[in-house]
Amino acid sequence: MKNSFLCAMALLMSLLAVNFSNAQELHSHSNAASVTNESNSTDGWGGGTTKTADTSDPYDGNYAMKIVSTSSSTTDRRATYTFSVVDGETYNISIWAKEGAQANDPAFALWTGFSGFSTTLISGNTWTEYPFTLTANSTTATIIVFTGSSSGGSVGDEVYIDRVTITPQSQADTQSPTTPTLSSTGQTDTTAELSWSGATDNIAVTGYNVYQDGTIVANNINTSSHQVTGLVASTTYSFTVTALDAAGNMSTVSNTVSVTTDSSSGGGEGSGSSVWSEANSIASYSGEVAVGTASVPTGYKMAIDGKLITEEVKVQLSGNWPDYVFKAGYDLPTLEEIQKHIKEKGHLPNIPSAKEVEVNGVELGEMNKLLLEKIEELTLYIFQLEWKNKEIEKRLSLIEND
Repeated sequence: MKNSFLCAMALLMSLLAVNFSNAQELHSHSNAASVTNESNSTDGWGGGTTKTADTSDPYDGNYAMKIVSTSSSTTDRRATYTFSVVDGETYNISIWAKEGAQANDPAFALWTGFSGFSTTLISGNTWTEYPFTLTANSTTATIIVFTGSSSGGSVGDEVYIDRVTITPQSQADTQSPTTPTLSSTGQTDTTAELSWSGATDNIAVTGYNVYQDGTIVANNINTSSHQVTGLVASTTYSFTVTALDAAGNMSTVSNTVSVTTDSSSGGGEGSGSSVWSEANSIASYSGEVAVGTASVPTGYKMAIDGKLITEEVKVQLSGNWPDYVFKAGYDLPTLEEIQKHIKEKGHLPNIPSAKEVEVNGVELGEMNKLLLEKIEELTLYIFQLEWKNKEIEKRLSLIEND
């Protein structure tokens, strides 16, 4: 019975290993620059720089990776990502990057494991895609991002990266996502609420483009809804949407949805009319709402100073639920690494500290995701212990029978 169980587990692990070896995306760690596995982490990236998951201006998703030099030495001015390659295989690599507030000619330089690579400067403080098509000349390759040049680099130089993809050209994804279905969920005199569904892809749908009268108004957003603002009252607009995948493939254009904005609701102090409007029995207001306070923090639509009671709260999240923990190749930290982190930091990895919570509060959706990630990691640790216990039982049984 025990032998059958062990054989079955060995077969399962071998199948998982095969599945991982066939994985298309080689930037596989869950971190702030990941396309389909984004998290509040810098896992997989090394080098002597300080690396953090930054939320101030991500190109894609909720995070970008901020890289800051800690000294003028070569090691402390670079961030590195090392991965396995096949000698002679050609790879398509795409990295979105921009300069930080303090910049001294940041660059992609000194990459190893590839032939034909040359230094590429990162220029400007707006997000720019840096694509590379390179052939491996080894079995291991390393991407290196420098915060500054050897002559001008100094402490505090900053560079940001996001949406990193590494794909073998022989496995290039050429299949476009299916066409999404667009609908309108409401409008005001100056806004239109849009939502869509139904888009699928052989790998993953990573974003959507929204078009107003044929002109793009939202680029590569990773939600399934969008509010178009700045419209004119009593005016008809036509909207469409397309789906995108990590390889840049785009679906065909969705159905066209026609929206006519409401008549002007007036508003303004002393005007005698309300800033609220109503359509389809739904009252709406495009500005921020404050209850019990006179201000709303930047980036939020509503602030309440006091208690809130409701029968149920639903937090709508878009993807990246921690099922990735159970996927082959997940970088599960060892218990020794967890223990070391707790001794040094006083809290679990990727979980905010008490001080951070005191200053920034807790986002329910993000915290529930992080807690589930830890529960799923605990489940894997339990499996490991179970396998070890069964192996010990087997050995003890053999000793007793001798």
